[in-house]
Amino acid sequence: MVRPTKTACFSANPSIAFQSRRRHRRHIPSFQLATPPWLPGNPRNWSPLVAVASFRIGYGFDLHRLEPGLPLVVGGVKLDHDRGSVGHSDGDVVYHSVVDAILGGLGLPDIGQLFSDRDERWKGVASKVFMEEARKWMVERGYDVANLDITVVLEKPKLAAHKEAICQHICELLRVDRNQVNIKAKTHEKVDSLGQNLSIACHTVVLLQQKTDNGHPNSEKQQGETKNLFEPHNTDVIDKLYARVVEKSQSDPRSSWTSRLFSLGKPTIAKKLGEEAVETVIAGLENDSHQLVKESADLLYHLCVYWAYCKITPQAVYEELQRRESMSGLEEKASRPRT
Repeated sequence: MVRPTKTACFSANPSIAFQSRRRHRRHIPSFQLATPPWLPGNPRNWSPLVAVASFRIGYGFDLHRLEPGLPLVVGGVKLDHDRGSVGHSDGDVVYHSVVDAILGGLGLPDIGQLFSDRDERWKGVASKVFMEEARKWMVERGYDVANLDITVVLEKPKLAAHKEAICQHICELLRVDRNQVNIKAKTHEKVDSLGQNLSIACHTVVLLQQKTDNGHPNSEKQQGETKNLFEPHNTDVIDKLYARVVEKSQSDPRSSWTSRLFSLGKPTIAKKLGEEAVETVIAGLENDSHQLVKESADLLYHLCVYWAYCKITPQAVYEELQRRESMSGLEEKASRPRT
């Protein structure tokens, strides 16, 4: 079935310009913020990740085949060995396991969904990129790493001489202290592919701790302090939508509109975003509040698609909004470099 096209144009009668398009509404991928019924207060005011617990536990596991002639990278350290990890990226089993543990603790899709081996953007990329993205999502949701425990299963080479360097890399990427990261190395006693040095595996357990004010979880800000509109619990809907977009981008384009947009590339996504912006403007000019809400939802969805394709996270936008919070619009415009 061919999707109806939309022409971005203005008319003396705006209601005519998009009649065809409105008869063929598409659906934005749905997502639901499921809140346990026992939470106090109005559930609409609660973000699941913030309200449910001050601590969350995540578990990650990764395994890669080892084949001759490939580099062996473990925790950002390139080891001297005649075999290396087979992977779409650099095959760093430690980083992949840590990322999966963090994503699990946050209740997000696994690393294979968010950084699919079918996506050419991740081919050969250093896995520290995945670590940086996982940390951004963790910070956006109001959590920090409290403790990280890693177990690498590798017959050879031995990791004893490299443990400290691996831990330092992880501490730098996650911005935690050395005493919050532990790494152990085990052999597999010559059992199965791990014991025969044909593969490498890693298990990770992470404890995530909710960020605190003045050292007390969930404490209120001091009286008189202005509430930050861009804190994680105030932006959770956008974060959830963005995560859903990233997940759907790895689906089959034949069954997912998001994935189809990704397969068509940036120009098509940009065009759709522009069309949605025009439709939002027209709904407002027509004083159609109901349609304006629907068009705004479409616009936000396509904006998240564009962000995800361009590898921009909502957190980067929140930080820019925070920067502008203390200045007027005229001051912000005046601060821009002239071209």
